[in-house]
Amino acid sequence: MRALASRLIIACVLATANGVLGAVPGAVPVAAQGSTHVKTMPARPSTPADAPEPRSDVKEPAPPTQVGPVVADAASVTGNQSLTRLALELTGPVEYQVFRLRTPDRVVVDVSHVEFSIPATAGRDGKGLVSGFRFGAFAPGKARVVIETAGPVQVEATRLIREGARGRHRLELDLVPAPSVDLSEGEVAAARESAARLHIADATPAPAPPALKSSPAAPRVPVIVIDPGHGGVDTGAQGAVGVEKDIVLAVGRELEKVLNATGKYRVVMTRSSDAFVPLAQRIRLSREHEAQLFISLHADSLEARELAHAIRGATIYTLSQSASDERARRLADKENAADLLAGVHLPTEVVQDDVKSILFDLMARETSGLALNFRQLAAKRMRGSIHLSRDPQRAANFLVLRQAETPAVLIELGYISHVDEEKQMLSQEWQRKMAAAITAAINDFFATGSSIFR
Repeated sequence: MRALASRLIIACVLATANGVLGAVPGAVPVAAQGSTHVKTMPARPSTPADAPEPRSDVKEPAPPTQVGPVVADAASVTGNQSLTRLALELTGPVEYQVFRLRTPDRVVVDVSHVEFSIPATAGRDGKGLVSGFRFGAFAPGKARVVIETAGPVQVEATRLIREGARGRHRLELDLVPAPSVDLSEGEVAAARESAARLHIADATPAPAPPALKSSPAAPRVPVIVIDPGHGGVDTGAQGAVGVEKDIVLAVGRELEKVLNATGKYRVVMTRSSDAFVPLAQRIRLSREHEAQLFISLHADSLEARELAHAIRGATIYTLSQSASDERARRLADKENAADLLAGVHLPTEVVQDDVKSILFDLMARETSGLALNFRQLAAKRMRGSIHLSRDPQRAANFLVLRQAETPAVLIELGYISHVDEEKQMLSQEWQRKMAAAITAAINDFFATGSSIFR
């Protein structure tokens, strides 16, 4: 029955994209995560002056014929607290799903085979019922737009409109206030389908990096996992001109190149492109490759803009059930919510198992000491070339560091909210300095025999 229901859901979504339901008089198609509802709209009261006008020129789109991915090259939010419209400009037709999530209130739009060429700064400022939105890759063949709303909303209408003769389309969503968010069966089914896509991607083994050439009698080389945080729909912290996911990926690639050049290590990247990788999958990659060191890269930010000009510098974090200070606790809470903000529920059973391992496994005690050792070495090496924060060695309960078998650290490269520091982090020269400092710390770490081979 579930398989049959899923096929019917997908058929409905395709029908909406091809305009089949649009021919029903007085009906508005609304795709809700995996389902399409046709509802007759009552006569709308007088529309406020700054609200978007209801569309009366909707044209039925032709079936998708474009070769290659469709490009989303613009987005806009118009309207007010009574009716808010988000529009996504596209180079061709798409298949899409729309659904809502609670705690916090969000509307999620999944689109198939779409790439984004929208500026990274788009979506920061909302309007009406929309606080802001983020966009990017989500799963193989699937991109996602996550719309943060000021409170509970209802998706009043969705439209895929053909614009002109060159095949361009516009995807529009109309949002109206709702007293509460009661998710439909279709929305719940779509959330499960979304999670299933990520599990399918997890089940596909990533190609192992080529092994270093050595004789059979040569000792095993340490495996180092480099984890550029965020990615895809999860942009991370936002600076004046850049975003966290791009900065940490650039540093991660540079670090991978420098480490490979030494010939001493085998490097595994949790992501090598602008892709969304759930937190649990990052930990899984570390375990599957039996990593001897796990380094997660991030960039910090301050919400209090009046302090942003004064706070800067890199910080190295290790795992602790209790944070070293309030700032560290808030940062861990924010990073641990990355999956949630991307429209993914955290796998609580995995988290609980990892916590149990950290608390009771004797190996975790050894890896914790090794992580503290690397933190100290990294701070020493970075101090010579990179500006450090006032207290550069801290600890907090980061989900991605909950690894009983592997020493793990999280490095906040600097504050993207600090204008001058953001400029530095965006420069290739600074990225090379950071990669060189971390590499030097790694060399120091393994020179002292600080490794675990299993």
